[in-house]
Amino acid sequence: MNNTSRESIPKVGIFYFIDNSALIDAVPTERGEPYDDAIQYGSHYEFWQNLVPKTGIEKRLKSRAYDAYPRGRVVYFPKRNIYRIYYDTCIDFSDDMPFIKDRFGLDDVEIEYQRDIHYQCSKCNPDFLD
Repeated sequence: MNNTSRESIPKVGIFYFIDNSALIDAVPTERGEPYDDAIQYGSHYEFWQNLVPKTGIEKRLKSRAYDAYPRGRVVYFPKRNIYRIYYDTCIDFSDDMPFIKDRFGLDDVEIEYQRDIHYQCSKCNPDFLD
């Protein structure tokens, strides 16, 4: 996995996995945005729409619809003091989740994992139209 620098401040945000690389858009939790009973940050569509690709992986992302590649989100639930990682079925849980935990600074916090219908790439979503 690329971009393996360790982070220590817990963050919220979004991520994509493309060709064993990750694209991440995240902020420290205290800079996140309230959404119902959670704190979150970012939008996959807005990230994709506003991205001016500079790298090969960014160009790959922009070459298809915003939801074509495996993706997910990290949110924080302050009342429960727990982070949740939503993720696509195509993301390799055993290989990719340690990377996400590290990049989002989640090694020393409570975490739960959840698959969600919103996070389905072109391979997982039977109704996907490119």
